[in-house]
Amino acid sequence: MINPYKLPPEGLRLNGTTERVALEGDVSLHDLTWSVFALASDGDVFLEVKGQALWQGACSRCLAPLDRPLVVESQFLGSRDADLVGRGAHTLGSQDLDVVFLPEDNLDEAELVREQFELQAPMHPLCVEDCKGLCPSCGKNWNKGSCQCQPEADRVPSALNKALAKALAGIKLDPES
Repeated sequence: MINPYKLPPEGLRLNGTTERVALEGDVSLHDLTWSVFALASDGDVFLEVKGQALWQGACSRCLAPLDRPLVVESQFLGSRDADLVGRGAHTLGSQDLDVVFLPEDNLDEAELVREQFELQAPMHPLCVEDCKGLCPSCGKNWNKGSCQCQPEADRVPSALNKALAKALAGIKLDPES
């Protein structure tokens, strides 16, 4: 635990490794190595989080398992000052930093590292750039070949679709009225 408001003048650096961190669903991080640096700055705290891990999840289209290296390097300012947090950014030296609200007296460095990795995790990871996904009818992975399902464009329209098409065809639009 780090007390961000009682730091030594030279700051505090913590290093660590974590074997596995579970994220949302079946997603996890493996073999994390990380460092956190905290430095007091005019009643606020400069924070730097660096690390690397192996992100394990699934392709968002075909659900194939994926392993991706993930690198995190983030710097921000933590503050209790509502005005500073409300502005959302602060210049410290020559750096423009995001500002986050830190109301707690103690900061769990493991949770801080986890949050930074979650922010960098891919939102819609793909196994390959042009992943074709799964057939909505039978579930076959189209990256491994086509299935025997009839494509939607070739399907015979339902009676409701035929009636709707006929009704729409009879409508005359007069854009000048």
